[in-house]
Amino acid sequence: MMIKHLSVVALIASLFTFANSENWSVKVGDAGKNAFTPATFDANVGDTVTFSFVGGNHDVFQADAFGKCVKSALPDAFTTPINAGNAAAPPTAVWTLAKEGPVYYYCTVADHCGTDQMYATINVLAAGKALTAPGVKAPAEQPKAPPQPAAPADDLPNTTPKSTTSSASSPTAAASAPATPKAASSAVKIDNQISIAVLGGALLSLTSYFL
Repeated sequence: MMIKHLSVVALIASLFTFANSENWSVKVGDAGKNAFTPATFDANVGDTVTFSFVGGNHDVFQADAFGKCVKSALPDAFTTPINAGNAAAPPTAVWTLAKEGPVYYYCTVADHCGTDQMYATINVLAAGKALTAPGVKAPAEQPKAPPQPAAPADDLPNTTPKSTTSSASSPTAAASAPATPKAASSAVKIDNQISIAVLGGALLSLTSYFL
């Protein structure tokens, strides 16, 4: 029975960690510099870090110690391919922080690590613990409006209209114009409802499990 209780507690904790996780932003090669910006910050277990390659040619390799320009011996060490920076549309890579403790990373390109000291640290704290020096939050993705249905093909023969009055000014035409902001707002509400439904369903399953 004790094992059953511990399993349920662990599952509930993981659900709340997922719901409260944060996405942090690190710019790679910003302003033409061989550097990660910010170079150090705090995060929580379950958070993600989005690396945006905005300038130069760089990659990200996890290391086992700060300032050590050698790939980590961990079998699941985080790495990325070399990316060409693009400030307008930067390539990105996402790292999920799964364990508590500091994580180190560096750039393997040329002598960026050894000469330019292109390495950095993330201090990963327990889930829910207050952050002393939080990083920069990654911008939230804007919801996309659902695609509009294609207009039906006109099967009628082309004829010259008898009236030159434009229908664009009519109240009916104005009312039929698509309302993109409303569609985007609906998409956000649907996403929120889905997240709440998932958490609610999981908690309901746990309650049934106890009973």
